[in-house]
Amino acid sequence: MKYRLFAADIDGTLLNSKSELTDRTVKAVKALIAKGYIFTLSTGRPLQGIATFVSALDISDMPFVLFNGALVMHRGEKLYSSDIEDDIAIRIIDEGHKRDSTMICWSDNRLYAETENEKSAFYKSVSRVEPIIIKDLKKVVENGQNITKIVWYDDPVSTPEYFFEMKELLGDKVSVYPSRKDFLEFVSVNCSKATALETIGKRLNISREEIIAAGDGYNDLPMLEYAGLSVAMGNAETAVKEKCDVVALSCDEDGLADFIEKNLL
Repeated sequence: MKYRLFAADIDGTLLNSKSELTDRTVKAVKALIAKGYIFTLSTGRPLQGIATFVSALDISDMPFVLFNGALVMHRGEKLYSSDIEDDIAIRIIDEGHKRDSTMICWSDNRLYAETENEKSAFYKSVSRVEPIIIKDLKKVVENGQNITKIVWYDDPVSTPEYFFEMKELLGDKVSVYPSRKDFLEFVSVNCSKATALETIGKRLNISREEIIAAGDGYNDLPMLEYAGLSVAMGNAETAVKEKCDVVALSCDEDGLADFIEKNLL
């Protein structure tokens, strides 16, 4: 099979566990693009949160999957977007309050948080966006603003429990994923990294069989199952590895670069 598009998750895939983009990975991705591949970043981050990597890889003309598929951009054009329904957003926020979660939400590419603490400060550093502090996130919905994504930032013990609880409570009404061990993310039920890749494929006339996807988390599973060839990082969750065609080295061993060098260059 001649593959044409490579979709890579960022955290734990493109980056190592220290959130570093290594020189080896940059070199491998650039060599892949030089061979004619389209290289797509597929992430839960916003556009501002990937700017550094876009610049380092020189991929500003490539398509990007943002907010776990709730937004797809290509050359400044919005190819697809989907927001959480208002009543579902209210329920998610209410459930977050019950669990005393640090909650953050995105609306029209603006970041909102209910409090300034270490967790919201860390999220700010990752997203590279200054949050607007609002006492109750429900006010964002009540003000008539669309909700692109809601994040619960808890701890590695609580997050898996909350994931299964929310899947049972709202599983058919919202897409929910643990994107990190301490992040639980909610986006529209109409979107995923798979639907985003399908959108890109239709735009660029690329079939799913011509797509390679690499990732490490549960939020990557839809695109990994959609792609013609799926690559799990060595640091991926066991359930993710079991669904993939290939298991690469870990992100701390330059697993993405190693896979590209050995199989595609």
